[in-house]
Amino acid sequence: MTHRAPPHRYMIYGLAIVSDIELRGLPTLGAEGTAPRVQIRRSAIREPSIVRRDPSVFVNAGSKQLLAWAMVGAFRIASDDVIEVDPNPGVPDALVSLPLLGAVMATLLHRRGAMVFHASAISVRGKGVALLGDKGAGKSTTAGMLASAGHHLIADDIVALDYSLSESPVVLPSYGELKLWPDSGEQLGRAGLTKVRPIHDDIEKAHYSLPMAAEAPVRLERLYVLQRSDRPKARVMPAAEGVAHLLRHAYLARFGDAGFGSHMQAYFQRSARLARDGMVRLLEVPQGLDRLDEIPALIESDLDARLLAPA
Repeated sequence: MTHRAPPHRYMIYGLAIVSDIELRGLPTLGAEGTAPRVQIRRSAIREPSIVRRDPSVFVNAGSKQLLAWAMVGAFRIASDDVIEVDPNPGVPDALVSLPLLGAVMATLLHRRGAMVFHASAISVRGKGVALLGDKGAGKSTTAGMLASAGHHLIADDIVALDYSLSESPVVLPSYGELKLWPDSGEQLGRAGLTKVRPIHDDIEKAHYSLPMAAEAPVRLERLYVLQRSDRPKARVMPAAEGVAHLLRHAYLARFGDAGFGSHMQAYFQRSARLARDGMVRLLEVPQGLDRLDEIPALIESDLDARLLAPA
């Protein structure tokens, strides 16, 4: 008789996760309390719309979402509370967890009503700050510099805004690790960040742990869109420009209209309000790493300023 190993238990984004897949780095869960419970379970996925020879696939079937990666396997979000995983033969949990904690988790959070961005987030003196930008803009590096200045990481890679309690969103906490390139990791390592493990043998980035991380939701105060520049500077973004950036950097935007699904109107309305209230800012960050230490003071000063409606 084969004895099945007990499931792993974690807490992330305010959800109690009970998982057949080991998710290294996540806070382990003791008593589940009142947190919503999500089950991640191994299950055979036989869906004709999934073609695993393609690099990646996303299908929004309304009642369920299907995702697959040729080198990893298939994932099915069967409900708000269940993620099914069908790894390819021989694929270890460490590799399965990469898309599971990325696009799959983002899709689940989106489905549950959160506004989800490809971003990093920091609690600066108790105020939630989201850092958005294109690949290579320095989101995680900037978050790391803020953390090294004594602020608390809320989330990296996926930032989820929860509107369930009011029209003023809070940022849901993830876990206290950043994914950094070697040069950023070396620079921030001198400021207190610790390398804990590589992401994967074929990926240069590695996981770095932070001395402090937020453990509870933090009210959102600013969304900064990062742009490379010669000198650090922050300014209010015009409303129309701000809306465009928020929709562009929504995590599910990578899948086009199918990614947004029935949530498109809510995203637009929420983005319009955030931009209208002056919460979307352009943050110009230095090209190199040698002036990154100027960013914390700049953001702290901007947060102290009164919110101004954009022109």
